[in-house]
Amino acid sequence: MSNQTLRELAKDYARGEIDKDIYRKSRVELITAITAGKVNVKAIDFPPPLMPSEEEAAITETAHRDTTEIVSSPAKNKSATRKPPTHQHSLSETNKKSPLIFISVSAVIVISLIIVVILFYPKPPGSTATETTNISNKAQAPTPTATANTNMGGESLIADFLRQKSWTKDSLDTFLNTWLALSQKDRDSAQPSKRMQRMHDSIYKQFLEEKALSSIDSEKAALKQQQLIEFASAIGIVDSRLILE
Repeated sequence: MSNQTLRELAKDYARGEIDKDIYRKSRVELITAITAGKVNVKAIDFPPPLMPSEEEAAITETAHRDTTEIVSSPAKNKSATRKPPTHQHSLSETNKKSPLIFISVSAVIVISLIIVVILFYPKPPGSTATETTNISNKAQAPTPTATANTNMGGESLIADFLRQKSWTKDSLDTFLNTWLALSQKDRDSAQPSKRMQRMHDSIYKQFLEEKALSSIDSEKAALKQQQLIEFASAIGIVDSRLILE
């Protein structure tokens, strides 16, 4: 009986060093030895995932604070309108002002939500060309805004992929084909972006999840890990932690 672990067997099979029959036979023998207490099983201490940067944490805290202020404003206005009037004339004036206060508060909430959506929602790839055309019609010289918007093609593609939360082989292939269809300039511009950093973190997190599932189905987990390694390399992500063990 060799001292190989289930992970090492799966690694050898994924690399083609052993065929399927030998892999299955060795796996059965190893599992039988583990259940019989002849082989010790060591716990695996996986490294923790990357924590969000201070800049991303600050953005999240600002968005949460803005939302809290927007929600708390109507409560204060409503509590003010619920104060009991001191006499009949005050009650009449309060009843007249209540619809106006409600309309004003609603307008403020709607405008605030529109501003939040405009600032934080990623623009589609097509909007870049439209904005650039409109700016060029107003002024002949290029502006800094037009230059900044040219980076949104690759970043929007990354944002759409992460929003779907699908790591199947079809999803990876679809993203990769669309990514390679972009110009080299667009791909290079998206590399240092925050969305690419989130893509890097998400790939590593998914890699750790597949590694944790290797004790249930090591063959399937090894193949998925290999797909994630190849996917990361194809889009220019280099991470020494993405290796088969």
